[in-house]
Amino acid sequence: MRNQILIPALLFCFISCNKGADKTNLKTEKAQIIKKTVFIDEMGDTIKSYSFDLKKNYKLIIFPAIDNNKEIINFRLINGKRDNTYLLVDTFQANYMRHFNKIDFTNYFALQGNGGGTSHFYFWLYDKESGNEVLRGIERDFDLKKELILYVDEDDEYKTFIYDVNTKIKTLVDIPLKFLNRQECTKYNDSEKTLYIKRVTSKYYYLGFKCCEPLSVQFRIKKAK
Repeated sequence: MRNQILIPALLFCFISCNKGADKTNLKTEKAQIIKKTVFIDEMGDTIKSYSFDLKKNYKLIIFPAIDNNKEIINFRLINGKRDNTYLLVDTFQANYMRHFNKIDFTNYFALQGNGGGTSHFYFWLYDKESGNEVLRGIERDFDLKKELILYVDEDDEYKTFIYDVNTKIKTLVDIPLKFLNRQECTKYNDSEKTLYIKRVTSKYYYLGFKCCEPLSVQFRIKKAK
């Protein structure tokens, strides 16, 4: 009789222990899956994947990955049957992450970031078809309708340019000191940091100053050919 009672008790314990082991295994497997899909940099910041819809039916995905046992950040462009992945940065830190903030042109898009903790805010312009970087600089303004970029070129003595995304023509923005000193709102050294593209004609760009609003202070620049 004692044996008859003991056998069911042992069977119940065996089943319960197996269930407990299964739960432990599931937790371990789940932790391993999370470890593979969630990336944390050396500062303890989480780097996640992001996806965006671009013009011309492109999908952009920015995601962390492992390549040759090295953690990197890639971006992926999907358009119909085309699906290509490109290296974005090989510095695996959240503050080097480049972000998409709806700077989307017909054939190009821009990512933005601070370049790893600098005082400047940068942009990187990419060709949707090839995935190649075609322009970079310190951003000042984007005109999405006219597809223009106002920026500072670090590689060209920190000069300011307007870049036509479609024609790839750069127009130098050189505002004389005499003009800046005439306006009370533009006398200061950082007034050019507030420049923006106010309007565009067939021959000229008209730049405004945010520091002068609501005054109608503007400077005209002839387009380069």
